[in-house]
Amino acid sequence: MMPATIDNLMESAIQALAVMDYARCEALCVSALGQARADRDWIMVRRVLLPLQEARRLKRQIATDGLILLGTPTRVGELEALIADERCGCIVLTRPYAAKDAAQLDELIRRSHRAIEVLFADSEAGDANWLITTFHGPAVNVVMPAPTPWVGQWVAPLKTSPPTPAHWFMRASEALGDAALAAVTGPLGSVERFDQLALALSSAGDHEILHQRLAEAAGAVHGAER
Repeated sequence: MMPATIDNLMESAIQALAVMDYARCEALCVSALGQARADRDWIMVRRVLLPLQEARRLKRQIATDGLILLGTPTRVGELEALIADERCGCIVLTRPYAAKDAAQLDELIRRSHRAIEVLFADSEAGDANWLITTFHGPAVNVVMPAPTPWVGQWVAPLKTSPPTPAHWFMRASEALGDAALAAVTGPLGSVERFDQLALALSSAGDHEILHQRLAEAAGAVHGAER
């Protein structure tokens, strides 16, 4: 079977976005983004990033409206069991889980097309501060005060003013993306900067500014190569 063309991938991605299948849209856009980068088609890269960012934004909204588990003080068995009853939500794995477990859980979620967001804290659940660490892409980490009132239990969304479990999760995710962006050193207009940003995005895929900076970098490379 011939591989799908970028145009076919994007047509399917837009259709998935229209029927609110955000996980499928995301997967198709990621495939198209890889093809566009391989072809050095910087205009197509910018085209792909628009629905990718939108799908991720909407998927994140669904996730943060679901149940939230902040910390896993004990292993709860197989990773599949951890999400067996959940279609959406947010999870922060802590020790005794490791980064490889977070990556495996994230892959399970993606294959099942669920709106579940995952972070990993390389800390004990009872620690006062948690080291939020990437489990894809470049190694980046940030320190966050532990979400003490909610640690180690599934919490329903709280319809109150921040802080809430969802607010804590989003702050941690945003801080991780900010740190990944701050580590990018390539000059604007260089392929080096584009690739650094693409790697950063792979480690913090729900960070909206990273999507915007990657599109900006693609436009700058296109201008430099004309």
